[in-house]
Parts: sequence; structure tokens; C-alpha cells
Amino acid sequence: MTLKEKLKELKESCENAGFKYAYGKFKQATEPPHLVSIIYDTDNFFADNKTYYGKVPIKLDYTYIDKDLDEQEKIENEILGDIAWNKTEETYLEDEQVWQVSYFFEI
Repeated sequence: MTLKEKLKELKESCENAGFKYAYGKFKQATEPPHLVSIIYDTDNFFADNKTYYGKVPIKLDYTYIDKDLDEQEKIENEILGDIAWNKTEETYLEDEQVWQVSYFFEI
């Protein structure tokens, strides 16, 4: 599966779970709750000037105003259900007056 196909699958999973989703950023101001993903680094195996195996690390930011445990369960069980992931602590972004949790995983 290509990277484009993997990112499309992630987008579909997020939208099917009922979230507004964007890769990188939304084109217009979008009220939380929403999800935004980015590729934050790569960890490839290569030799002889060729990449043999590429992992694509994704950071998925969940931004919200009011805590909703059901939404976080949807992310963790429906979107990331069969993927190994880690997440950050909840962080309050004072300038935007929203909360954010980041999920880290590979596709």
C-alpha cells in the first residue's frame, strides 16, 4: 500500500468515526473537536543507496474544548484499534483556548 493510500485510509477512518479531519491543517478555521495529522519523521531501513523498508510515523492531534471520553475512546478503539500507539498528556493551549492530546503511531 502506498503512503497516499495509507493517508487516505486514515482520513476515511477519522471521518467514519465522526470527526472533522485534515492532513497538515484545515484550509478554513474549524471549530473543535477535530483531528489533524502530520508525518513528523521517518525511520527507514536502507543499504546500498536504496530504502528497503520505510516506516511512516504519524502524529494525530485531537483538539477539543470540552472533555469527551466517548470521543477519545472512538479515536483509540475505532481509528487506532489495531495500531500500536502512544499519546501525550492533555495540554491546554492558552492562546487558542482549547485542549489537545497527540497520538503517535506508524503506518
